[in-house]
Amino acid sequence: MSNLTQETYWHNLMGKSVSRFFLLACLARKPMHGYELAKEIAIACNQCCSPSDAMIYPAIRELKLAGLITTHEEKLGGRVRKICSLTPEGHRAYQTAAKVWGAILPGLNDTVARGLEITLQEG
Repeated sequence: MSNLTQETYWHNLMGKSVSRFFLLACLARKPMHGYELAKEIAIACNQCCSPSDAMIYPAIRELKLAGLITTHEEKLGGRVRKICSLTPEGHRAYQTAAKVWGAILPGLNDTVARGLEITLQEG
């Protein structure tokens, strides 16, 4: 079993879910290519889950297979980039995810605050 006292365990656990949520959120604003998505996700979550290529491109493929995003190729200076856009189903998925995250945030904020208080008292 992983060591639950290590920050890396918790970063890895939340990384996939948070990254996908922010990926949908970024695409809800505008179509983007993979590199731009990775940068925007890192900014949106204050670098808590800076996605690598190994996370971004499999996520794009998964979301495309699920019908949540579409891609089209665009040439830029001799380079071909796949631009991702949300489908109507992708917009619904983003709205659903936002609703779920919104419902859990108050309890999460309270729980994090209590955990930080305990850390400060012990320190």
